[in-house]
Amino acid sequence: MKILEDTINSYLDAEYKIKRLLADTQKLMKNINVYILSAEEVQKYHTLYQAMNGLEDAYSSIVDLSRKVLLEGHLQKNEWDRYELCGRELTSGSSVDVWREDLDMKDGGYYVPSRIEHRGGDYYCVDMPYIKLDGLKARLRALP
Repeated sequence: MKILEDTINSYLDAEYKIKRLLADTQKLMKNINVYILSAEEVQKYHTLYQAMNGLEDAYSSIVDLSRKVLLEGHLQKNEWDRYELCGRELTSGSSVDVWREDLDMKDGGYYVPSRIEHRGGDYYCVDMPYIKLDGLKARLRALP
């Protein structure tokens, strides 16, 4: 769909500017002594801090848009009770896109970016902790 691709391209075009703005803001945060600021300046400092946190999340999402798919298949437990995808072992903290079935969607579902973590003797998907991992359709994408 053209409008989707155009919007994605607009975000990707903004990636460098946002990265630079984050670097400038982080430099400011590191090098400023808030104790010498006026009350008005402290309020602006806190507002910039909140904006920086939001921009970090936005930047991460923008970078995520351009990550390429490396592997796609179904999760399976290996002999060490860890999940793997196409022979690549996943452990706590591993990023993975997991399939969420939705029969109302054109393709019958969609991928949800998430990560694998371990709790109570087994692994789970952070963004869908209730879902059974064994046999779940998943994919791995290149790191940013």
